[in-house]
Amino acid sequence: MRYCLHFDPSHCRVWHGLLAERLSANPQAQVFSSRSAPMPHPSHVEKLLSSEARSLFKGEAHLASPMPVEVFEQKAPALSHSEKIDLVIDLVGDGSAPKGKQRVTLLFNGFPSEEALMTSILASGMPQIAFRDEAGAIIATAEPSGELAKGVSGSMEQTYARVMTLLLAWVQNPVRWVQPLRVQKAGWLSAGHLARQRVKNSIKARLKQVYYRLFLPSHWRIGWRWVSGADVWSRLSLDGEPWRVLDDVNNHFYADPVPWEKDGAHYLFFEDLDHRTQKGILSAVEIDENGPKGPAQPCLEEPFHLSYPFLIEHEGELYMIPETSADGKVTLYRTDSFPLGWKPFKTILANIDAADVTITHHEGRWWLFCVTRDGGGGYSDCLSIFHADALFGPWQPHAQNPVLIDKATARPAGNFVHIDGKLCRPVQDCSASYGARMQLVEVTHLSADHYEQKTLKILEPNERWPGRKLHTLNRAGHLEVIDGAILRPRMAWLKKLADRIYSPASR
Repeated sequence: MRYCLHFDPSHCRVWHGLLAERLSANPQAQVFSSRSAPMPHPSHVEKLLSSEARSLFKGEAHLASPMPVEVFEQKAPALSHSEKIDLVIDLVGDGSAPKGKQRVTLLFNGFPSEEALMTSILASGMPQIAFRDEAGAIIATAEPSGELAKGVSGSMEQTYARVMTLLLAWVQNPVRWVQPLRVQKAGWLSAGHLARQRVKNSIKARLKQVYYRLFLPSHWRIGWRWVSGADVWSRLSLDGEPWRVLDDVNNHFYADPVPWEKDGAHYLFFEDLDHRTQKGILSAVEIDENGPKGPAQPCLEEPFHLSYPFLIEHEGELYMIPETSADGKVTLYRTDSFPLGWKPFKTILANIDAADVTITHHEGRWWLFCVTRDGGGGYSDCLSIFHADALFGPWQPHAQNPVLIDKATARPAGNFVHIDGKLCRPVQDCSASYGARMQLVEVTHLSADHYEQKTLKILEPNERWPGRKLHTLNRAGHLEVIDGAILRPRMAWLKKLADRIYSPASR
């Protein structure tokens, strides 16, 4: 396979070189390059990027950092007229790309070139990524997450990371589920507007420093209630029985609640994070109609961060799959002293940066959903699926992985549910920020080579469950649980006031 990357030499960047390297990783591939006419950005925009390189990145290179054209062309030699190209990847869209058997053009919010990317970021934040073929058809789309972005440069970096993810996934398997094209034209902001924006950003940064002196970092808490009939899935809302708050220990937050029913009793497992160390362990507590039967107890601690304690029963045995992305594995744990004392039992996936693993058995096959991180980019936008004949594997990757790149509907938020024969899943909607709200979606197509889903309902914090965020939903027996983030003051007297403000409303 012979590729040609058509690029603008006036802003050749680190990601161009990395893309060439990743395409060249296939021993049968050859990668060339071709230059468009230079289209430099306005001087005040270049000054902004230079300023961010110093202030935000301290001079360290990142995906959006400039790369000398000569260095890039060592990785992707300039195309000669005699070379026959299988795929031209047009990163400019100015009509000067060379001919090949096939050509795709990179778009940002429906328009080509880095100008479209930067103007979109400046106007409205992270853009939609799309590739268009020569016939004008949109063949691949992505909605990248900007949760780790620092400034305009950081948003560019996060976007470019997912451009590579999307392109390489499409090259491997051109059949993809394509979402509607978002067309949004934006123009360059004036030097004066950018200057005012920089002042505002500086003020926000200082206010953020004040905020962290007064409040703990994002503080999560768990809500629980007993339901005998209608729950969140049947209502498609948070209405119904009032939610009660699981009291947390000072300096700790509780998140990712996973309930389990055993021998008529209900137990709750969850992430227990100490704000002082920012490291999570897993804790458990038994709950009855009156609430927790004693304090929560640690049930699993590792040298690395733990969260999202997914539980699954198989052939009479109960297993836990905690999020262990920091360890680069997906591991089943087992215990002989339920609900405590969990130990590693079997690793089913290795060498993977996977979060929020959620498994279901559907139509005679095991399916594992998770978000994966492809090098750079955010943690919440790439949905990857694996499938197997047996829970213990071997697990095979889905042909379209990542099947979906979408900050709004990729990341799992709890157990699958089957409703009237339909497979449904709660997901974290990270459009505004990490875990800001949830969506309830129906899986409309699930096979080893294709995936599709549709949104049934968007859920946000409200008077039933007040707060700033909402990102987990689960039920076991009659115990239904959610979680969400609130402002948690550092001062004890303010904490009591905040708890009253964030008290869930009754029916």
